[in-house]
Amino acid sequence: MNAKLVNVATGEASDLAAVSMLGRSGECNVVIADPRVSRRHAMIRKQDDGFWFFDLGSFNGTYLNGSRVTAARKLNQGDVLDIAGNQLEFQQEGAALSGDNFDEDDFGASTIALIRSTPLIMLVSDVKGFTSLSEKLPPDDLAQIIGGWYASCEMVMAEHGATVDKFIGDCVLAYWTEVGPNQRLAALKAARDLVQACEDTYHSRRDLFESHDVSFEAGLALHIGKVAYGGMSQGEFTLLGDPVNLTFRLETLTRELGCGVVTSGDFVNDWPEGKDYCENLGVHQVKGRAQGTEVWAVRSFPE
Repeated sequence: MNAKLVNVATGEASDLAAVSMLGRSGECNVVIADPRVSRRHAMIRKQDDGFWFFDLGSFNGTYLNGSRVTAARKLNQGDVLDIAGNQLEFQQEGAALSGDNFDEDDFGASTIALIRSTPLIMLVSDVKGFTSLSEKLPPDDLAQIIGGWYASCEMVMAEHGATVDKFIGDCVLAYWTEVGPNQRLAALKAARDLVQACEDTYHSRRDLFESHDVSFEAGLALHIGKVAYGGMSQGEFTLLGDPVNLTFRLETLTRELGCGVVTSGDFVNDWPEGKDYCENLGVHQVKGRAQGTEVWAVRSFPE
């Protein structure tokens, strides 16, 4: 599944990578030499269901087919992005082969994805009350706030050795491919930094949040489980399996339990040091599971 952005005015095409940055900086994959464009204006991520666009809290914003982008948007063939008057058309290749034009040589043209089943550390974080934020905040402000959160997630995960699997609206799924003590410490540090990023966002726009009677917080869950992990197609990686679903379900418990960050028992039970940071909240029911799940609240973070 290959795709590119085509400058409507010049016809110049830019191939999209697994993660493509758009902006004025020469370090971006798609450079837009326009002073009205932010240095790191936006991002396009290739996820398991297609290419998704994220405005990274840019000053002048982005429009998709004439509508202001205030949250992650999936790109479709022929969509037009407007970045400070610079129009870029999204073009996607890779239509499936039909039985009429299939040739045996085509089978050798692509590599069969290697899927492995392995234990991973998974992190899910979700902005709390996003519906209320969307209803109460002006679209331009919401776009900058959520875009900044996307950028913070990317930066924090990279700093602590994790990979972002995907963004789903106002939610992020990331993972570590090893589950040892060092990686678990890194996961707790990543959780700490994401909590801090939300606090920094709130304080930087405190007048805005208070005037609209909203806050800016995110729930977060950590879990270890054996999942199917690998390439769904060229350049695409994703996680599949019940442990992924459980991590999302655990995150929803943060609201019910009044905890910002929770972990599963699997994350801490064979890691004595981890229990120094966590409190056992007992077994709780999560949606879609017959058996209860042991839940721990993170009460402190490693330095």
